[in-house]
Amino acid sequence: MPTPFYHLVLSQEMLCDESLNANARDLLLAERPAFLLGNTAPDVQTVSGQTREQTHFFSIPEADRSPAQQVMFGKYPELAHATALPAQQAAFIAGYCAHLLLDQAWIWEVFYPVFGRKARWSDLPERLFFHNVLRAHLDRRDYARLPIDIQDTLLATCPGRWLPFVQSEDLHCWRDFLAEQCAPGAAARTVEVFAARMGREPEEFEALLSSDGAMQAQILSRMQPRALHIFRQSALERSIALLNYYFGGL
Repeated sequence: MPTPFYHLVLSQEMLCDESLNANARDLLLAERPAFLLGNTAPDVQTVSGQTREQTHFFSIPEADRSPAQQVMFGKYPELAHATALPAQQAAFIAGYCAHLLLDQAWIWEVFYPVFGRKARWSDLPERLFFHNVLRAHLDRRDYARLPIDIQDTLLATCPGRWLPFVQSEDLHCWRDFLAEQCAPGAAARTVEVFAARMGREPEEFEALLSSDGAMQAQILSRMQPRALHIFRQSALERSIALLNYYFGGL
């Protein structure tokens, strides 16, 4: 799935898109810190120790293609109506839903057809490694495109009991984990995290990431940059449609 920095940059693009309804934009701009944090928050499992199903509301492989945000609303109906929530929490939940939409789209449109069990190149463990290299490649592009105020923006939000299934202390830890990587002179820890999860060395990632030829031969020849761009634009459009629907009662 896309990394937190991919989600953060795309969430900023949502706020600038003319197809976002005015009422939704006004609220989200006013509560931008909560919205941006919400766009990363399903990945709180990194610090909370929860399962993917507990924070993302779908499993891999997916037996059910129900939209994850609707599954979440089915379990926690108090989150389903933006007008019933404080503005800050509504912005956060809107971002959370956009993250879930993007992750599910990535699974079905990028991961399964190119890197999943039914792909017919290399073996599955190596495809999973290449998938994470692709994610790290896109992460580096987006890390360089983060808003200049991103650290202060993330730290400006103070999550309360916004999610009935995540402790607020874990949301604070997650916010701080991201903000530390956005400090002046800091660097993203994405490769470090991926390498640790996979039992690989960071140098194995760097060998590909630092070589345009290797990236093209091993990964971008199979998932081409144009296809990645088309996916991103489609995901942006679908995310904005989701936001317009969620805030339709404003």
